[in-house]
Amino acid sequence: MIVDFEGMKIRIPRGYTKTDDGTFMNGHGVEYGLVIYGAGDCMTVCLETIYSKHVRTIEVGYGTEH
Repeated sequence: MIVDFEGMKIRIPRGYTKTDDGTFMNGHGVEYGLVIYGAGDCMTVCLETIYSKHVRTIEVGYGTEH
């Protein structure tokens, strides 16, 4: 699925569904949110766990390629 995040088109990996509050849930019920690290060409967009004791970050986009 492709979502609009901060004016960028971001591809969310298969297996994730969008929730009513704008987060994403995987098949195991773990909730993720989109976050941006860095700026400009050094920017990275990630899915990061929310409310989970195991932190996981999944890179979904970067730089000016959006």
